[in-house]
Amino acid sequence: MRPLSELECDALSEAFNLALGEAAATFASIVREEITLSAPVVEIITRDTLIARLQAAGCGNGTSRICSIDQRFHADMHFDSDALLLFPEQGSLEIVRRMIGDETPIEQITELEQDALAEIGNIIINSCMSSLANLFGTEMHGSLPVVRSCTADTLLGVRQASDVILVAQINMRMSAHDISGYVLFIMDVPSIESFMRQVARLFNLPERV
Repeated sequence: MRPLSELECDALSEAFNLALGEAAATFASIVREEITLSAPVVEIITRDTLIARLQAAGCGNGTSRICSIDQRFHADMHFDSDALLLFPEQGSLEIVRRMIGDETPIEQITELEQDALAEIGNIIINSCMSSLANLFGTEMHGSLPVVRSCTADTLLGVRQASDVILVAQINMRMSAHDISGYVLFIMDVPSIESFMRQVARLFNLPERV
């Protein structure tokens, strides 16, 4: 597929900035503290490139596991995607402690973390996808969230090698904690071209050819 132009990258960033801003406000009320999200850095890369980048950052590299909340979405605009929210495992535990309460002993968190992380996925991923659907004037239908804890190559190695990944990297600040997260959209080329046509229409960009 044709690489994204600078205008298309800027438009993608703005679309996700709008969508993730609403998710942050909802999430802040759950963890009972202010949540600040950085402007997302958005790009389209291959699966192998993303695995190498996550491992280089010490996230899901075999010695440090990665936590994934995964949902499958289908939209009426001929668009299918796996939407994933990724955190370093230690960062995900910190978020869970905020949701459950700081007084919760660490040994009890493991019993509750899957439900809590699934709820995080519902809040952030569904809010993001709902906002995008409203921007595009369409409907998106999602599956229930699936929570995994594994290495990056295990998580992404099951995907098709031909798939491309739309990455929106975000930095999340929770009081004294900075937690880097990734929102990933794994899709085939026809789906990503359909998605980009909607972005181009939204921001009055030249149509992709």
